[in-house]
Amino acid sequence: MGNTGAILEEEPEQASAPVARRPAGRTGAARPGAGKPSTLHLQRYFEVLGLKSGATLDAINTAYYMLVKRFPENPTEEDEAQLQEIKRAYEMLKRAHVPPRKKAIKIVLSKRLLIPFMSLLIVVALGTLVAFNWGAIKLSMTHYEPGAVLRLKGQGQPYGEVTGFDPQHRWDTGNPSAAYSIRLQGSQDVVWVGERLVVNGMIPVK
Repeated sequence: MGNTGAILEEEPEQASAPVARRPAGRTGAARPGAGKPSTLHLQRYFEVLGLKSGATLDAINTAYYMLVKRFPENPTEEDEAQLQEIKRAYEMLKRAHVPPRKKAIKIVLSKRLLIPFMSLLIVVALGTLVAFNWGAIKLSMTHYEPGAVLRLKGQGQPYGEVTGFDPQHRWDTGNPSAAYSIRLQGSQDVVWVGERLVVNGMIPVK
């Protein structure tokens, strides 16, 4: 009898041992991706809303609201069960309708990101435009009036005094172009110097 009692006391430990060794992941815990409906489930959800597989989001919204309107204000238990099934089908289809790649595109194109991005793009474009056209911009912004004394960059002595400007000066060779007439320093000789050379190669004497 003593042995029988020992056996009876050990049996609950043997029965509970397999339960203790069961992996935690098999107890019904949510797995990664468990919330995503399968293709079979999606087909079922489309059928609940009376739609064909692959219907657009607009069609899903329209079908859902049309079905919901058909239910009475005081639904029966059967009506309530059907309504819950329709709501679940709608939520699952709406969740699965937009793929992750399209969601990412929508985030990028959202107003919060789009406005700063476009502003930065405009600044970069303007900077590039100015860099490529800086020579022409500098010419249009720089003009020396008669009486201005200029010197060559890198030299301390004055080169001469501006006496005039001709936007279409005729050279001995080549096409007409803008030029300054400059009286050389310490001389009465007047020479014509191209506008580009004056603007880029000379600076006023302070």
